[in-house]
Parts: sequence; structure tokens; C-alpha cells
Amino acid sequence: MLEDYVNSPLLGLMLFQVAIVWPMARILRRAGFSPLWALFALLPLGHVVAIGVMAHSRWPVLPVREARKVKARRTA
Repeated sequence: MLEDYVNSPLLGLMLFQVAIVWPMARILRRAGFSPLWALFALLPLGHVVAIGVMAHSRWPVLPVREARKVKARRTA
């Protein structure tokens, strides 16, 4: 019975998923996000959505930037 699991491609897929979720959770924790965001990597194209959300959101670890002063342009 154990030989069925060892020879199954699902074992390799599960190991690959763990190999992706665990480092992603560690990176997210260091960036100030919840490590549960790494579970999106288990969904098909879920990691793309999670990375897109994080790319366009404010990171809790980074300091808040000051607003840029807009200079008036001269007209010709």
C-alpha cells in the first residue's frame, strides 16, 4: 500500500506544493503580511493573484513615505 503512494505522481506534487508554500510564508512574515497568504499558492494561479495584491498594497514593514511636493510648471 505504501508503494502506491511512493510511485504516485501526487506525492511529488504535494512535496512541490510544500516546497513553495513554506518559503513563501516565511517571506510574507518578514514583509509584515500574514503567512496565510501563502495558501493562495495551493490554488491554480492563486499565487499570481496574491503577488498582485501584495505588489499594489502598502507593506506594513516599510516606513511611510512623505508626500511629494508638486512644483508649479511654467507655461510658455
